[in-house]
Amino acid sequence: MSTPLYRERKAGPAPRVHDELPDHTKRGLIAVLAGALDSDQLAKVFPEQCNDGNGICGTNRSRATDLMEAFVADFNWPPREDIDDDVLFDLIEFFAARVEQPKQVHWHSYFSHYELEFDRRAGFIQFRDDVNAILSAGRTVYELSGVQVERVGTPEIQAALADLRPDSGDEGVDTLITDARQLYLSPKGADRQTGLEKLWDAFERLKTIEVGKDKKAQIAELLQHVISEPLRAEVEKEMRALTDIGNNFRIRHHETSKHPIPDSNASDYLFARLSNLIIFLLKASDRLES
Repeated sequence: MSTPLYRERKAGPAPRVHDELPDHTKRGLIAVLAGALDSDQLAKVFPEQCNDGNGICGTNRSRATDLMEAFVADFNWPPREDIDDDVLFDLIEFFAARVEQPKQVHWHSYFSHYELEFDRRAGFIQFRDDVNAILSAGRTVYELSGVQVERVGTPEIQAALADLRPDSGDEGVDTLITDARQLYLSPKGADRQTGLEKLWDAFERLKTIEVGKDKKAQIAELLQHVISEPLRAEVEKEMRALTDIGNNFRIRHHETSKHPIPDSNASDYLFARLSNLIIFLLKASDRLES
């Protein structure tokens, strides 16, 4: 991992709040990509062979950029500062899947170059850490995890996603929650909207997980796991409030009369709020992964 700079060590990391990449963050990420290409980190996949045929001596840049432009739509190398965020994320994933750390091993005096060997693990870790340090310094809500960029969200979303690990005994509830969690990590707004909808579907199914003659009785039985009666009443109010939100906004229903979710901040608020209620109900009824 990259070592935090002075102010972060002194005050701790700043909250990550930016859904759009700041200009200086884009420039930093572009510098990482250009540096990876220039320092032969793609040479293992796109090799420039030594004229004597005995090894790799550099990167075939034209092959690398041709394939890059074929995979990443609406893009031509080199990236410009006005590049779309999603295109830049595509580029980062393209590099992440292919970077390897080069090492100079044999000097070829006749051609005046070194033969190269490569270390995939070291190259990927360094690339990932450089990208994530820039995304963090820019206070963005994104992170390179594995070879994919994910939207880790605000601190509230990060906490909710970390705890949202059901073991309810009901496959439908668990699958809906797991799908919602995975979709909400996507940098694509449409995926996160689907994740929000699946979380509300999980909430509605969770209400019927207990035995009872009807849904009202099943909810009452679920609430019995909340031992404190005053708190139980507040949890019941919260369940009603979130049910109303699901019915009145474009979450469970999509008629023209329903209110749209205005922006990603509102989506994060709703996802975190419902997640916390679901986590509480699962914990109270001993249905959360330990």
